[in-house]
Amino acid sequence: MNQMREIEKKIESGIRLNDADALFLFESPDLLRIGALADRVNREKNQDRIFYNINRHINPTNICALSCKFCAFSRKPGEEGAYAYEIDEMVEKARTAVNQGATELHMVGGLHPRWPFKRYLDMISTMHQEFPAVHLKAFTAVELDWMARRERRTLGEILQDLKNAGLGSLPGGGAEIFHPEIRDVICDTKVSAEQWIDTHRLAHSMGLRSNCTMLYGHIERYEHRVDHMRRLRELQDETGGFNVFIPLAFQPYQNDMGIGRYTFGFDDLKTIAVARLYLDNFTNIKSYWVMLGQDIAQLGLSFGANDFDGTVTEEKISRMAGGRAGMVMSRSDLEHLILRAGRTPVERDTLYRPIDLEKSLARAAEMRASAGDASPLMLPVARARKLSFATTSNTVQLNVDDPANIDWKHLLTTCEQMAAMPCPDGPRQIILAGLTATSRLMESASIPIENGFADLAKAGVRRLIETAADDATDPSLHLIHKAAHRADMPTSGRVELRAFTNQAHAGEPAASRIDWNAFQKQLNRVSQAMRPLGMTAISLEASRDGVISAGEYLDAIQRLRSAAGEQAEIVTSILSHVPTLAPAMGLGNDGSQHPVQKLVPLLADFGADDLGLIDPAMIKVNRLVEDIRSAGIAAAGGWPSDHSDANPSLDLRHKPDDRN
Repeated sequence: MNQMREIEKKIESGIRLNDADALFLFESPDLLRIGALADRVNREKNQDRIFYNINRHINPTNICALSCKFCAFSRKPGEEGAYAYEIDEMVEKARTAVNQGATELHMVGGLHPRWPFKRYLDMISTMHQEFPAVHLKAFTAVELDWMARRERRTLGEILQDLKNAGLGSLPGGGAEIFHPEIRDVICDTKVSAEQWIDTHRLAHSMGLRSNCTMLYGHIERYEHRVDHMRRLRELQDETGGFNVFIPLAFQPYQNDMGIGRYTFGFDDLKTIAVARLYLDNFTNIKSYWVMLGQDIAQLGLSFGANDFDGTVTEEKISRMAGGRAGMVMSRSDLEHLILRAGRTPVERDTLYRPIDLEKSLARAAEMRASAGDASPLMLPVARARKLSFATTSNTVQLNVDDPANIDWKHLLTTCEQMAAMPCPDGPRQIILAGLTATSRLMESASIPIENGFADLAKAGVRRLIETAADDATDPSLHLIHKAAHRADMPTSGRVELRAFTNQAHAGEPAASRIDWNAFQKQLNRVSQAMRPLGMTAISLEASRDGVISAGEYLDAIQRLRSAAGEQAEIVTSILSHVPTLAPAMGLGNDGSQHPVQKLVPLLADFGADDLGLIDPAMIKVNRLVEDIRSAGIAAAGGWPSDHSDANPSLDLRHKPDDRN
């Protein structure tokens, strides 16, 4: 019996996983099997309900006496960007949030060298007096240790004073990675792992619950993650005082660690799943959208997480380190993301008690009735073992979308010229986009269609692909495919995943929903026509008319794989076809890593074979290949060149002498 099956049998029998099991899961490339197991365990604990809350982050100051290497938030007194809020400023920020329904204020910040303990005590007491019904979650173990040492008082005395003033719980930050091999490098001036554990043990004994975190994706190894989680599990066995485990994805910028990459989605989701399986004494595992981004966080709900965090508002710590998920989400956004993952959103308080459960369930039902229901993401059992791609250094795509402005001779000449251009990465490949337009050019030049395809092959064209202008229901398109294959010219079909917009809930912004019926009709065409037409590949595109989430796109890949069969090649061009929620949230590429790059290995897991044409100026190809291989998938295709001079998509609507 292999180790994965042994782990599955342990979980089925209620036997606790050991450290070796957790390490095996981290090292396994079988993400989907691990994810499905974690999802099953999560559903046994939490059904299909996903928690969120209406909260407000307030970071009182970024002035800090410490100099942790991984931190981009801290500043020294007088340094550019340093700030320190007055208490009345914090009260006004809190008031706005409370008026919008916030039930929690989350307050953590730097260790201000001139703030006495009384400042923190006044901060809590003032907030509690102003908003007595709001839960105050504040101060990490690092901050509490700083207060105690400055006051020369015991930690217990400090905690008791804060509790008496209105402190409700601890947020759990400052844990980072417990193992000294890593902790001594990234945050040697912080409290030790033992001090962090002792602080939370003491808080739990005083009736203060807390969260716990783990910062991953920097210089730690899998065994360090397992060691970290084991210590948390042991304390939870002892006290039962943790509310939730929160994996924190490392944000790589403006720090002293020299790491210029984000975590990748495959590892993010595996970390959530392993946490669900190993931390068997935790009811709640968070998929923290602030650090994961909305796409991966939403996918995390299918990999063992049952908490999405909250509205947040103005979380500065990850934002200053390169976080790209924004600093606020509305209640409506949170609920729609959860609903579109096929789950039921339930508002909670800080201690993970539902706030009017019946109201949450009724609201979810009403939103489903208006916006349409969604199915949970089903994790496939089979996965591709290779992802191919081409780069613009050795491949160029020519778009033929307006044949009235070009002629057949011009098209052949352009292809020949492009194929003949010097290419340091091997023979230049030409892809021609637009089957119907291409055949009309042949017709206008009185060129028999099979002869025309043979001429294109001689001119350097290696494949023809359908575009939006090709009508899949037109019988003549079928004839074009057949003619191309009789001339030994490969062709690719195309299906489009569309969303339409409707009013989701009274008084709220309109929401998109997937038109799965229309998509299924396209899949029926693929399953019936692919072999007779000779198509060897199908491209999956996402429309720009409505918002499509990454999870819905992955679902569509899996459906397309099922319809097209295992021999078909599924193409998901990551530069133009794969959707992310970043544009819908007003976010985008910050120039360091394309938002879709986190998703790439997952495309293979759900059935994709080819990433299409990649421009190295937009996608870091070396990092892309590293992520693919780290997921246990082979990477094959073109490689970037410093001498690339090809445009990834040339427009042939105008002849060269007509262009400006």
